Amino acid sequence: MTETQQPVHPQIWTIGHGASDFDTLVASLAKHHIQTIVDVRSAPYSKHAPDFTREALQQAAATAGLGYRWMGRKLGGKPPASEADLVSGVEELIGLSATSRVVLLCAEADPAHCHRDSTLAPTLAERGYDVIHILDDGDAMPHQDHLAI
Repeated sequence: MTETQQPVHPQIWTIGHGASDFDTLVASLAKHHIQTIVDVRSAPYSKHAPDFTREALQQAAATAGLGYRWMGRKLGGKPPASEADLVSGVEELIGLSATSRVVLLCAEADPAHCHRDSTLAPTLAERGYDVIHILDDGDAMPHQDHLAI
């Protein structure tokens, strides 16, 4: 898809910070023209990744010209959000995505091992969204439902 083509379906992106630092993450986000980070970690703190504590991330995002919103209470994976919170969070996310190109941020780098892939992406896909996972190397791949065999 070229820069001028519009996607057929609205898009929501995901990324896991893994062992990356903030500058590496920002480079990946810039590559995909992301405007707003939606933090979906239930507990947005890490002793292993101080760049990604909630306060540090919010400040660094603003400095980098990115929006930041924590939605871990409604869209977090540990413990899983209640069905009512999930629905409310998805509605809020959809509203935000109408005005900004958003990425769902979690700690797990591999989307296959994260609730971004198992819970959030299928929920968004049911609502007509294309979910695209940004990988460690900055490349992206579309979400694919897992076959129930």
